[in-house]
Amino acid sequence: MKKSNSILVIALVIVFIAITAGFISYLPKADFEKENVTLSDVFSVSEIASKNTTIGNFKTAVNFKQKPDAFANKEFYGQEIELSNNLNLDKICIGITNNLIARIEIWNKNELIETKELGFMDKMTWGQNQTMTIDFYDQTNAKYAGKSKISMRFYEGTGFLGDIATISLDLTKFGNMNGEKKIKLFAKSLEAEKVHEPNFTAFRIWKNYKSWD
Repeated sequence: MKKSNSILVIALVIVFIAITAGFISYLPKADFEKENVTLSDVFSVSEIASKNTTIGNFKTAVNFKQKPDAFANKEFYGQEIELSNNLNLDKICIGITNNLIARIEIWNKNELIETKELGFMDKMTWGQNQTMTIDFYDQTNAKYAGKSKISMRFYEGTGFLGDIATISLDLTKFGNMNGEKKIKLFAKSLEAEKVHEPNFTAFRIWKNYKSWD
């Protein structure tokens, strides 16, 4: 009897994990998509039409692939959010470095004013496809009214139990984030002039997006 109960509990746990994985990994159709994206493309969040109603939030996703290079200088790849009408910051760069670090840079008037880094939590396979997602909410969001935050997930597959790196930063202290937001991809060297650009594809934006949690 005890053995049967144990098997039942294990089976229920497996089913629960499978359902949760499907729920977490599911994303509705994006409000905006561009398969072939370049580092010169700039996307304005306000100009994107959406049927979603959770004001003050957006989510992005992009496919990422970078060839391994053991001799490359320290490089930083990711997404840049340009913000207007804020005296304390005007640009956020968020993504990963080629020395296995998740990184956030806060910029104002061409000056780097704050940096946050976290080491990768799992192994990355260079040369394979990964996904980088960004979640952003400003002070107009209803769930965390008056607060703002940016988060990144970098993962393989659906992302469930496949996270390679995550990082987030509370932006509330920087003041009003409600202004116009523009997004672009970037690749830059932190030590040299040249950079080995990764392959970014399938860039997507969800406007007024409500996350599963």
